[in-house]
Amino acid sequence: MTLNDVLISGTPRSGTTLTCHLLNKVDDTVALHEPMRGKEWAGMTHDEVADRVAEFCAEQRHSLHESGEAISKNVGGEVPDNPSKAEQGPRKSKDTRSKIKFDKTLSQDFTLVLKHNAGFTAVLDGLVKEFRVYAVLRNPLAVVSSWNTNFGANRGRIPAAERVDPELREALDSLPDPLDRQLHILNWFYERCQRFIPEENFIRYEDVVATGGSVLEKIAPRAGSLSVPLESRNSSGRYDSEMEGRIGRKLLESDGAYWRLYSRESVEEVMNARLAQSL
Repeated sequence: MTLNDVLISGTPRSGTTLTCHLLNKVDDTVALHEPMRGKEWAGMTHDEVADRVAEFCAEQRHSLHESGEAISKNVGGEVPDNPSKAEQGPRKSKDTRSKIKFDKTLSQDFTLVLKHNAGFTAVLDGLVKEFRVYAVLRNPLAVVSSWNTNFGANRGRIPAAERVDPELREALDSLPDPLDRQLHILNWFYERCQRFIPEENFIRYEDVVATGGSVLEKIAPRAGSLSVPLESRNSSGRYDSEMEGRIGRKLLESDGAYWRLYSRESVEEVMNARLAQSL
């Protein structure tokens, strides 16, 4: 197992990109936001994907030592804290994938972090054999509410995972309601993370915010010195209150792997906070 090549999975809109942004503030650490093109993994075994990820890590390590550059999705040459911008209507991703410069001194064995949400989660059983893998997770209501303002997730589809997991694609095909598909996807993420990743490697978005990022010392010990002012967006006013109410009620009526990590009371707290904002 390669200890200094670290992978991050977890639900989309749970703070995984923020995690990369914060880790890039840490000495001897580089975190890359969705640097690989997961389309090539379709048809590969999960062990083959793990081998390809290991090759990619080696390539990026060489590039960083030679030129200080690595491939990552980025905004203006930097890994952002949030790859989407808030607008009226669905939010749009404004990041691009290209080589960017990391202006820091790196040791031979620096910590290299790669983050992919759906792609890595779909092949976790292969990845955990070769890498330290962490999952960043967030209050289920906040996650699904965010999906309904962001990219194509409001349709209840997740192409990056469906390409690799035909069973997931078939299950989503059988569900006509977009919200039912979203809850199925949410359960898929939580179930796979809990099946393959030890619980001590779970990182909650709420803890990232509360600690100013220092909880990320789980990934890179030097992150324990982080103290970045952060504000929770779990009850963000940009979420549609009517839609959030429907999501919350459907969640509370559902059974899912997410209830093993978040309580129904935590969802009700977010609902109540949002309601209080709207009054």
